[in-house]
Order: sequence, then structure tokens, then C-alpha cells
Amino acid sequence: MRGLSKVAGVSLALTGRVAAACPTCRPAVEAGIFDEHFWGRLAITALPFALILCIVFLAHRAGSSASARLPEERR
Repeated sequence: MRGLSKVAGVSLALTGRVAAACPTCRPAVEAGIFDEHFWGRLAITALPFALILCIVFLAHRAGSSASARLPEERR
């Protein structure tokens, strides 16, 4: 039963709705989110993930090139 609760929690987290505004407030909320600063804020939010991905990629390439330089008998 413990496994079922984990599956239920993950599925709820992935399919759950975010906080929704009432029909009266929805236009004001959307206008506040999708204003002229939206793309800049999105870029600033995504920047740490891009940096981490770049660092992991470079570390992976450095590791594979280092193993290619080892003599055959040490592999």
C-alpha cells in the first residue's frame, strides 16, 4: 500500500491544477503575468537550468576525452 500512495502522490503532483483565478479576476491575473516583461522573466527563470546543463555536458565531454587518452592496458 505504501507504493500506491507514492504513485498517487506523483500523479496528483503532475496532473494537479495550479491556483486558478475567479472569472472576474482572470483577465487581470493573465495581464499581470503575460505583460511586456514575460520573456525576460522566463529567460531569467530558465537560465540556472541552462547553466547546469552546460556544466554537466562539459564535464561529460571532459570525462570521455580523458578516458580516451588512457593506454589500452589501463582500461
